[in-house]
Amino acid sequence: MSSGARAGARRERQADAATLEGLSEAIESGAGLPAVARAAAAALGASVALIDRSSAVLAVAASSSAEESKLLGGGDGIGALELRVADAPVGELRYRVRGAPPSPTLMRTVSTLLALELERARAPEWASDEAAGEFVRAVLERRVTDRGD
Repeated sequence: MSSGARAGARRERQADAATLEGLSEAIESGAGLPAVARAAAAALGASVALIDRSSAVLAVAASSSAEESKLLGGGDGIGALELRVADAPVGELRYRVRGAPPSPTLMRTVSTLLALELERARAPEWASDEAAGEFVRAVLERRVTDRGD
């Protein structure tokens, strides 16, 4: 590897580390999904949209409303990654890269952090939905016979 290539790789690693620091800070501080999406967009050099497993759009970090529409509509130039935690789907990351594509390692690191944060943020709501669904099933199947149940 030439010295120029090594210097370029070193600069890329430093940039990756700096942008990952911003993403980590947004997650650690509990800044919320919009701030996390903005930090992920900076880390990837892309516009991003976070969509949960029920297809609800949770956060978009785009440079314009036209860019946001392109992200949400999909199509040419829009990438999509399923966000998973422990082999369970928790949502989707849609992105549109503005310049050079991020390294596969950076993309995987960012998508993993986003999946974990999305699950953490939405878990109470999902648990409540599952409990309500189980109750309705129990009533319909006549497993609930006492008002105290």
